[in-house]
Amino acid sequence: MFLISAEFILKCDDEFNILKNNAIAFDKNIIDYGDVKSMQKKYPNAEFIDCKKNSLLLPAFINPHTHLEFSANSYDLSYGDFLIWLNSVMKKRENLNEKAKEELILKNIRLMQESGTGTIGEISSFGSDLKACVKSSARIIFFNEILGVNKDLNESKKEDFLKRFHKSKEYENELFIPAVSLHSPYSLNLDLAKFAINFAKKNKTLVSTHFLESKHEKLWLNNTKSKFKSWLDKISKDSKPNFSEKSFLELFKAQRTLFTHCVFVDDFSNFDKNLHSISHCAFSNRLLSKNTLKLKKAIKSGLNIHLATDGLSSNISLSMLDELRANLLIHRDLDLKKLAKMLILMATQKPAKAINMNLGEIKKGFEADFAVFRIQECDKQDLVLNFILNAKKAEKLYIKGKKCL
Repeated sequence: MFLISAEFILKCDDEFNILKNNAIAFDKNIIDYGDVKSMQKKYPNAEFIDCKKNSLLLPAFINPHTHLEFSANSYDLSYGDFLIWLNSVMKKRENLNEKAKEELILKNIRLMQESGTGTIGEISSFGSDLKACVKSSARIIFFNEILGVNKDLNESKKEDFLKRFHKSKEYENELFIPAVSLHSPYSLNLDLAKFAINFAKKNKTLVSTHFLESKHEKLWLNNTKSKFKSWLDKISKDSKPNFSEKSFLELFKAQRTLFTHCVFVDDFSNFDKNLHSISHCAFSNRLLSKNTLKLKKAIKSGLNIHLATDGLSSNISLSMLDELRANLLIHRDLDLKKLAKMLILMATQKPAKAINMNLGEIKKGFEADFAVFRIQECDKQDLVLNFILNAKKAEKLYIKGKKCL
């Protein structure tokens, strides 16, 4: 058993309680917490880790949507419009995937951990990221992705997906969790989509999907003139919408699903508040979508909204700290200090609820995933905002009670 103290502890509970000069008793899980002296008396045999003055402890961040197979991108892709970007991805993806060697992917996972991230949702299109994810000390939710619009290729697409999923299943443990990703409504036909959903339900896995990331996609699903047709004509014999917005959402009925982006969603009441959530990728949306999530409206709907970085194909960083700062800048209709607290929850408690795991809070019985940062003195009322503005690197990171940094 261990006992770790910090000058400030963000519990990341609904009330956003901030503890001062407290300590946490833990092994794989959080056993107890309280003021330092009382905890030392209560647990005299615990190994004591004193983070001293000017330390801040909070639950490890959860980044539920990344694309590590694009780790090699820097000057390769084009931005400013979703279809311009998508064309550049199609041209460069094989080359970028080839460059994203195991060593580079492990390096990027390590950088994420150094920013305080303990759990990563990885969208795997090719399976080339599997070995690196298995080798890392992070908790990985490994979303095996399926896509395809040509019905003639359905059987080969299913075969490839099953091969990749079952390969990932061989490595399943408490820190590596295979899951399912349906790429998007514009890149799937109905048969493949139903196959993937039924497979996820049968195997009781989490599901992720991209949804309404661009205006082109929204127009396409509403059967309105869209530039998507000329793009899809290149890869499909019969390019026509396979779904409406509503019919695509209906596929995920009774299925726990993370919907990524949703920047062109108008009505959030169509989602299931108990099983559906939205992964908000502010930086990525700025580069590709010419729009951002209607955060105030989405939160008011009661839907669970959380943060993610997306991949380096549409971001310059996989750091949740950088993503927190990006969100501070774009959501200008919200009070800055209130938004700062909200964003911390959207990087901890909210994604934990989305993936249905006992993470994201300093709470008895929850898994001992937390990060420690060095801070400077400031008024308590300014602590959270100043932390987001200034934090660069975690000093310590624990995942399931094991020290990773």
